[in-house]
Amino acid sequence: MGLILKDLERIGKDLELSDQAWEIERASRQEWIDRTSSNDTWAKKIFKDVGILMTSHTGNRPYLKACIESHLKLGYWITLAYDNYINPEWPVIDHDNFLPSKDVMDNIDSFFMSHHQVWGGVMYPWFWLMKWGTDLLQQFEYIYCVNGDFVIEKPEGFKDLMAMLGDGDIMSYGPSLERSESTCFIARSSALKRIMQHFQDHFIPWDKYEAYTQEYGNPESRFAIAIRELGLKRIIVPESPFNEQMHLPGYGTWYKLLGFRHIHGEHNYAYRHKGIPPHFKYLDSRFMGDEYNQIKSYYELVENEPEKAKKVLEDWWAKDG
Repeated sequence: MGLILKDLERIGKDLELSDQAWEIERASRQEWIDRTSSNDTWAKKIFKDVGILMTSHTGNRPYLKACIESHLKLGYWITLAYDNYINPEWPVIDHDNFLPSKDVMDNIDSFFMSHHQVWGGVMYPWFWLMKWGTDLLQQFEYIYCVNGDFVIEKPEGFKDLMAMLGDGDIMSYGPSLERSESTCFIARSSALKRIMQHFQDHFIPWDKYEAYTQEYGNPESRFAIAIRELGLKRIIVPESPFNEQMHLPGYGTWYKLLGFRHIHGEHNYAYRHKGIPPHFKYLDSRFMGDEYNQIKSYYELVENEPEKAKKVLEDWWAKDG
């Protein structure tokens, strides 16, 4: 039997206890009530109208911590759907080499990982993460889907994005093309469930994939086709990002309202094309080796010792040839 606040009053059989015994008993009851009611800090998020579905994998661990910490500010339920890199044929597994860190797991509300897959690309595992994540979040009227290497810098702008969605079924950060739709978006959960069923009907099992792959293509294409064939209302944002990879910040409606940034894309582009990497506050030193120290050193030097900072970047950039 559980306890209620009334049980903190000394009535009934509690009157038979000595003062010392009652204080010990009351303190024990208070501790139980405090511990149990503290669950409301996360459990009450289930009553909100938006749930977050965050898809990620082992390779995203340098960016996942910042992604989750920035999205926590929205106050919505976060489900982390994690790609399974752990091959069951390996006789010994060190899960620390694959799974999210403890501080990441402490900040999410639910977690799942599907069957290990041997597909030669991202589409197959991504489908399963989206399929089961969508079903898991049907409690919510809307699902905000985001990859685990994005951050938001202006969470207060999310309400303006929701207002922009209006009576639409789905709205991505863009670009929204006839044959392509971004896989980071806000959608009505009922519409997203229909999209994922359409995806499944043309993807699983192998003979379905074989029949439709030339026509339907990659996940972004399959999403756009499903939206069109299901007659869903797609809201197109006024301003698209620089491109679908968002490797340059500062462009697009989602950036202007939400501070929406693809840290992984910015990082890779800066390394390969001699640019400035994202700030080290968005990177996780545990999964980057000395590269993290180089980027951190650049930002610590750039204001007062720009020439030294430039040399750090030159040493970090990918070498020609």
